[in-house]
Amino acid sequence: MKIKYISVAGHKIRFVEKGTGPPLVLLHGMGGSLEWWEYNLDFFSRKYRTIAFDFPGFGFSSISYMDFRRDAASNFMVSFLDAFHLSKASLIGNSMGGLFAFLTTARQPDRIDRLILVDNVGFGLKLSLPLRLGTVFPFGELALSVRSHLTAKIFLNRLFYDSQKVPSHLIPTVLKIFNIAQTRKVCLQVLRSGVNLKGLKEEIWLEVMDKASSLSQKTLIVWGKNDKVAPLDQAYIGKKLIKNSQLHVFERCGHLPQVEWAEEFNHLVLDFLES
Repeated sequence: MKIKYISVAGHKIRFVEKGTGPPLVLLHGMGGSLEWWEYNLDFFSRKYRTIAFDFPGFGFSSISYMDFRRDAASNFMVSFLDAFHLSKASLIGNSMGGLFAFLTTARQPDRIDRLILVDNVGFGLKLSLPLRLGTVFPFGELALSVRSHLTAKIFLNRLFYDSQKVPSHLIPTVLKIFNIAQTRKVCLQVLRSGVNLKGLKEEIWLEVMDKASSLSQKTLIVWGKNDKVAPLDQAYIGKKLIKNSQLHVFERCGHLPQVEWAEEFNHLVLDFLES
């Protein structure tokens, strides 16, 4: 991947861009980076101008203490689209990125064409216990203080149904990212801005519930049946709430279907975009 940087709302954002055609922007999840889309970029770029990036404070974008709650997330995404001179784009968001993609679409509907939500946060309060424990001081700090090949592998294994499908080259990438002290701080800050010991903060969940029924964009919801981060029942809630939506559930799949079932995921999304 040919890595580049661009200034967005005062943040130095790391990104990769491939292909020509209608714009398609890929949003990673908590603790992730643009590398989570490496199995999808080439495929989508055959027909779309495909852009993946690291959020501020994540991956190798600038270390920025940015509050991603609601307005800040959608405002950043609008600035991102403006920086690339995109009057309108389709969004694919995984996990936290799915929540940000949803909020951007709900708040700026004229800027978003189609929406693909991949195991996104927001359709329910329940989240995995390790994620919730990370919001409590000093448990989050202690969890991120133990950094080794083994702990990175354990972290990644929880995101997959089949641990044999965890790309081995992602382990050193995860370690390199979380060896940056400020990155660890920002990750915990963002996590704690939206999650507490009970789960997703109620005010965020209520906004999603309120805005989902009025969403007019054609929406594809994709979920791993065995997701340990956000349970499958939340996918069905989203399908019920968003009128113009369809749902696809991957069997034997965890929180990252775009990696664990990359080929099937790519064809599913392309068919949706072109339907």
